[in-house]
Amino acid sequence: MTRREIVMKFTKRGNQRNAANADSKLSGKIETFILKRSSTETIPLQRLVREMSEELACQSDKIVSEIIKLQADKRILIREPTPYKTLRQYLLSPISLWFWEVVLTTLVSLSLVFASSGWALYLRFVFGGLLVLLLPGYSLLGLLYFRKDDLDYMTRLALSLVLSLALATLVGFALNFTPFGITLPATALSLGALTIALQVLAAFRRFPHYRLQRLATFGP
Repeated sequence: MTRREIVMKFTKRGNQRNAANADSKLSGKIETFILKRSSTETIPLQRLVREMSEELACQSDKIVSEIIKLQADKRILIREPTPYKTLRQYLLSPISLWFWEVVLTTLVSLSLVFASSGWALYLRFVFGGLLVLLLPGYSLLGLLYFRKDDLDYMTRLALSLVLSLALATLVGFALNFTPFGITLPATALSLGALTIALQVLAAFRRFPHYRLQRLATFGP
């Protein structure tokens, strides 16, 4: 390695170290600003991000990521100003994205069952794999362990794979005694219906828990 290469290498490391230090200082400033403002008043999230972006000359994405970290560490509380009172309002709200993500993925998987050529065939393999190996077990876990803190991400993922295989086996076993038999359409529709049904049951279970949390938060 030549002297020039050594100098360039150390310069690059120095630049990376300086960038990391600058990023750490900015994160500290953002955290201090958020904690200071949230401790004195209840402030809308949009206004908080706008004011911080103007005062610290920082991109809003960076501010939002820091807010999410503080929320995850339970150092601040982010909540909607008015709690959703009905199941319909709850399901149509942004906090129910977990429900629609699985439902829409399931419907896309079912729509690709008969794809046989082009990009649709590759998408069929991807979404078909999700329908068989992940979504049913994930929905069942969402029903059994509906609070986020019940299971960590890796445990939830591993159990989803195991439970999905078990549910797929049970569905195949049940279809064997029906006139439809173990065919691709029957299996896909059965797994899709089971996944959506589990999601609906999970929503019915999560909504009362959400209501209790909001009553505790907004009560006198």
